[in-house]
Amino acid sequence: MNTTPIKVSIVEDDSSIRETLRSLFIFEEGMEAFTIHSTAEDALMRLGETCPDVVIMDINLPGQSGIDCVRQMSQRCRSTQFLMYTVHDDDHRVFEALKAGANGYILKSSTPDQILDAVRELSTGGSPMSAHVARRVVTHIRPAKQELSNGSELLSARENEVLALLAEGLLYKEIGERLGITVGTIKQHIHRIYDKMHVQNRTEAVNRYFGR
Repeated sequence: MNTTPIKVSIVEDDSSIRETLRSLFIFEEGMEAFTIHSTAEDALMRLGETCPDVVIMDINLPGQSGIDCVRQMSQRCRSTQFLMYTVHDDDHRVFEALKAGANGYILKSSTPDQILDAVRELSTGGSPMSAHVARRVVTHIRPAKQELSNGSELLSARENEVLALLAEGLLYKEIGERLGITVGTIKQHIHRIYDKMHVQNRTEAVNRYFGR
């Protein structure tokens, strides 16, 4: 059984929060308060050669932001897990932090037990997130209802007719003869079909039509 403590570094400019977090990990069995930093610049200067297992990172730091710090540090400390610890749960900061390399995102309203659980989860490959943050992420990545369908309900009756004939493999001229309209009109309909269905060509449109 691996008894090596989880080495936790803290990057937080608020001294009272910093001390609370430090005390939390000092007295928690199986964890170690590895290094403590009040700025991103200090963390970047002191960490790198010996990287912690987990970094708890505030976002609003004096000078360089926590998001920028994660972006740089994640390139040096490949095995380190980064946990954003902040009062902010707006979409922009959440997704910027995740894109920068954060592995988890919890709010400062989290309880001590929730913070400890988040660190444990990170150290075993998880991605802990506060409930409100997780809901925002799910909402963001979940396709809209129209995207779950084949997109044909977005089209006019005539556009659906054109698309159905495209799916049968008919040429523009043949579609025009079938519907009694010119090839130029057919092209206009097809342009609108591609635009509404967010596709680039006949193959993509037909695949979308058949739900592929």
